[in-house]
Amino acid sequence: MVHRLSFFLIWGAVVWAVEAARPAYILSDPEAKVIIKVTDAADQKKYGGQLVASMNTTRAAQAINATGKMRIRDERGKPKDVGVVFRSAKLENTLVSMYSTVHETLTITVSPGLPTLYKLQPVKGEAVLLKGAQAMKAFSGSDFWLADLGLEFLHWPTQAVRERRLRRGELCSVLVSQPAKVVPGGYSKIISWVDEDSLGIVRAEAFDSKGKLLKIFTPNDFQKINGQWTLKEMEMRNEQTFTRTLIQFDFKKEKKN
Repeated sequence: MVHRLSFFLIWGAVVWAVEAARPAYILSDPEAKVIIKVTDAADQKKYGGQLVASMNTTRAAQAINATGKMRIRDERGKPKDVGVVFRSAKLENTLVSMYSTVHETLTITVSPGLPTLYKLQPVKGEAVLLKGAQAMKAFSGSDFWLADLGLEFLHWPTQAVRERRLRRGELCSVLVSQPAKVVPGGYSKIISWVDEDSLGIVRAEAFDSKGKLLKIFTPNDFQKINGQWTLKEMEMRNEQTFTRTLIQFDFKKEKKN
């Protein structure tokens, strides 16, 4: 069960927000007694725009620092552990998140009204600045793409809420996101179940450029740190290569004086 608290989910961590401003269609029908199946295309687009706008404006209330590991299982089922350090902070209206491994460091910069920027700095070599479809590449050999960790799909032009239904015990809006252009080797759409209380992603399914299911994302475990529920473990499964990656975080509790 997803805890009914306000958080913004970045596919590898949770950034806690002061308050998740819920969309108007949820506030007008909080129990989904009226709006269940959304059949009108105009309403799908309107609700999708409201939902994505709310998710994109939810920002961190405080800096987050954590260590952890990525457990990568290859197509033969052989696991490999890669240590990871995560940091996230809000600088005025800009959210900066950093993922570091022994192979490379990824810095994601999200600013209102601007494309998300992905700076990939390998241990050896020069940094590369990427955006949009360029970020659809694996992070440190895992099943997570850079674009996954930056929630790139929330900036795609086509956003539609198709229905509202229960998932893992929570009322969710089912959001279908599509890019302006489908590129070979990229995503054609992402279907995500967004918890209407927290605006956190309960499950997401990513489809390849040919429309076939490629990957499934799920948050697995939560931990209460300093009075706040924080995502401790999440998973990305590749349904075509039969690989998967678990990211587990170790959040340290602040010591009381």
